[in-house]
Amino acid sequence: MRIDSTTNPDPRSVAQRPIVTIGWMAHWVLRMALIGMLIVYGWTKVFLVQMGVADYSSALVRYGEMSPMGLLWRFMEYSEPVQIAAGAAEVLACLLLVWRRTAWLGALLGAADMAVVFALNLFFDVPVKQLALALFVGFLLLLIPDVPRLVRIVAGRAAPAAPLPRAIPWPRIHRVTRILGPVLGLALVLGSGAAIYQSLGIPAREPTPVSGVYRVTQDARPPARQLAVDPRWSQVAFGSLAREQGSPMSVRTADGGLRYGWYRLTPSAPDGSRGTIEADLGPRMGGPANPGTSGTQVQLTYERGADGTLRLSGAGEQLVLSPDAEARFLFDRGYSWEPRQPVNR
Repeated sequence: MRIDSTTNPDPRSVAQRPIVTIGWMAHWVLRMALIGMLIVYGWTKVFLVQMGVADYSSALVRYGEMSPMGLLWRFMEYSEPVQIAAGAAEVLACLLLVWRRTAWLGALLGAADMAVVFALNLFFDVPVKQLALALFVGFLLLLIPDVPRLVRIVAGRAAPAAPLPRAIPWPRIHRVTRILGPVLGLALVLGSGAAIYQSLGIPAREPTPVSGVYRVTQDARPPARQLAVDPRWSQVAFGSLAREQGSPMSVRTADGGLRYGWYRLTPSAPDGSRGTIEADLGPRMGGPANPGTSGTQVQLTYERGADGTLRLSGAGEQLVLSPDAEARFLFDRGYSWEPRQPVNR
């Protein structure tokens, strides 16, 4: 007796169909969830918001004073192209996840991205290391249907066509969702980028007449008997980034303390050589806590000399500041394609 396999299908294949459908549904949900979680980190790097950009106010912090996370952040913020490239790789992974034909490539790129991020977060003590690991595992789960193909490709063997997931088995609904799904995915990726840009923008450099790093060369106040308790200013750095709070600044005191804060400058001369500075300085940095940037209000008048020196007075201070080229060497050096003499210091 001849048995027609088309009229008598294997019972196991019939039983597996709902399971396979549920699996592809879960695959699609996981894709959208990974896009939603990763895209924010990608865009904030592209727009230089997550790590920020390097500014003079960081020039006074010493290597040993930084936390591991602070060291990583300064590494990323100094080279803006590296930060943008890292974010672009994450955004690209999310874009590839939108379409079912490229989802495997997005999962592969996303897994590579998250492997690097997890290693950096783990060894630089960034708190979200668990999230990075979870995202890495999520991308690996997306790759499961394509593992046989990838193994054959790596082995140099012919690989079959990629499986096309069909999360919606009903034809009429599928005709709608096959278009609506990618549209919603694109809206999530591009819409989040537009929203982040509108709300956070891109850090803007607006140098003020006093932007730079200075060393105190004259101080009208007498020194303390013990250097360990001398609160006089020894170095001052005025940043050039414009933010809602003002521009960042930092002060190194003679006793070794470091204070962060913000300042706003109001010129009184057309060329900006004279004016007032309203500063808000936080307490001395210390311990395993984020440095404060607010607390002490200081109002100073400044006058800039032709040689670049600054005279500050007010709030009990009468100082003469001279530009400190050594303290801002990192910012002045920059990077170049020219094969110039290496400086590794």
